[in-house]
Amino acid sequence: MKILTFNLNYIGKRWNEYLEEMFGKEIAEKCLTESMSTAKTQEAKVNILNFDGNKKVINKIINDKNVISAYIINNNEISKVLVS
Repeated sequence: MKILTFNLNYIGKRWNEYLEEMFGKEIAEKCLTESMSTAKTQEAKVNILNFDGNKKVINKIINDKNVISAYIINNNEISKVLVS
């Protein structure tokens, strides 16, 4: 199974709203989000299971200034580093 996983650092909108604006409603609904908050930051780990390699999604992640790291994982191994 291919998984796209990425970490965001952002203070502002709720994660589901942010992801919907970033990817659109259809892809945002596929995102599994785990949020971690402190007094200064709000981080989230987002996974898209059964990722189909959508280039539009990859480009949005690479170009988003709030993405800390992003990887494509295939069979429990990192197959591609998008942002490090």
